Amino acid sequence: MSVLIQDGRRGGHLRWVTQALAAGLADGVIISPFHTPRVSIPRHQAGATVSAAVIAAGGEAVFDASTHARLLPGSDDVLHYDTWQLWGPSGIGLDSDAKRLEHLERVFARQREMSVPTLAPTLTLESPLGQAADDAFRTAELARGLDPACWQTLAGRRSFWRAGSDLDAYIGQLASLRAPCWALTVVNDIVVDNVPDLADTEAFSGLLRTVHSLSQRARVIICHADYAGVPAVAAGASDIGAGWDRGMRFFDPRSFQLTTPGIQIPASYVTQGRLGAVLRRDTGDAIARLGDAFATTLRGGPMPADDTAERSHHLRQLRDLVNAVSGHGVARPGRIGELRNFYERSMADFDSLLTRLPRTTLQESSRMRWVEQPYRALKAYAEAEGLWL
Repeated sequence: MSVLIQDGRRGGHLRWVTQALAAGLADGVIISPFHTPRVSIPRHQAGATVSAAVIAAGGEAVFDASTHARLLPGSDDVLHYDTWQLWGPSGIGLDSDAKRLEHLERVFARQREMSVPTLAPTLTLESPLGQAADDAFRTAELARGLDPACWQTLAGRRSFWRAGSDLDAYIGQLASLRAPCWALTVVNDIVVDNVPDLADTEAFSGLLRTVHSLSQRARVIICHADYAGVPAVAAGASDIGAGWDRGMRFFDPRSFQLTTPGIQIPASYVTQGRLGAVLRRDTGDAIARLGDAFATTLRGGPMPADDTAERSHHLRQLRDLVNAVSGHGVARPGRIGELRNFYERSMADFDSLLTRLPRTTLQESSRMRWVEQPYRALKAYAEAEGLWL
């Protein structure tokens, strides 16, 4: 079981990644053509250099062509992306045999140049029915024809994951390709803050049901997931994509769009490991004033001195939880029970904090979004599978 660091746009990304790998806080990296160029430029190393550094540090490197992001309306931050030359003369898209073949050949060629697994691209799906779903399946099928050992991707909006029996039938069709690994992504319409949004219980229980099905025969990676991906580990996923910036923890369409120039100072956060939550630093300071021992227990360690220390602290807390859940092996009842106990304890801890801190410092919505919503999704999935024991 592993935590894979998603690619990021900040200049120190490779250094931070290799430090995390050396410290045993992560297990690999998912490289994106949107954030890493094919040829080195100031402050950004070439993709082959990044993959070589990750592998040399004992990590796993994966190159996700991010086609499902490129084909989204408004994805225009292509400065790095275009250096990869991933499209042929037929144009951009997966809506014809020629486009699919040209794109797959180029994606696989780039991945082989980097000595990473071949991972087939896909497009963002609104529904498991219709032309887009057919195009995604034909792309996956053609990819398997080009390389029977290739990994596959699947990306969908919430409407896709909540499609019930239609989703199950489509997943069965994809499973027939017998890919050794699946990389799944929940595509958000918009990410407005740095907090998970699993309010759509039906959609996320559908995601967990999909993980359950695919993981019976293949490795499953949940991309751009972080703490929101831990329920998928309980359902059988092997890996989650994580990180420290919003675009790493969540699939944020704005990560692939040009932004208005200007100084942007990100808020400072502190991970509270026992809560399974990442709260603002001022909230962490307020918790610390309730007592050093109490605050240290909730955080899972000393207060990170700065954002550099918080990156390491966050990965450590997340990885510890992933290991605790996956430590039950392939037995899903054990995994689900472990995470259920974690969430129930976390909700009790949140309830205690809500009575001791002002509402201006900690709100009920934090408890709801960090703990109760993923708990509901886990419960809905597990009850349907007869695993909520």
